[in-house]
Amino acid sequence: MSETTEAAVETHDEAHDDHHPSDWEYIKVAIILAVVTAAEVATYFESVFTFFETRWILLTSLFTMMIFKGWLVARVFMHLKQDKPVLQQSFFSGVLLATTVYIVTLLAFNVFG
Repeated sequence: MSETTEAAVETHDEAHDDHHPSDWEYIKVAIILAVVTAAEVATYFESVFTFFETRWILLTSLFTMMIFKGWLVARVFMHLKQDKPVLQQSFFSGVLLATTVYIVTLLAFNVFG
């Protein structure tokens, strides 16, 4: 490669180093995801033993954990944190629309009660 190309590659790599999370941040996210997943599984198994008196509490807690995990994965692993706000808003608008359609479908099949 020429010196100009090598300098451009080094500058490009340095510019991306500022935007990418460190290895430790990925490890922290993995630990958080594991803990929330364990809470989801525990919530589901507790519902089998009738800890939750209504399905509404169960589904609300599971939806909350699902949305949090999706937000965290999109924010860190899809690098939405570094994107322009309009791209973040359009992505999360789609997620909100999909979640709304899912909830309406569950309501149509009388899943909540």
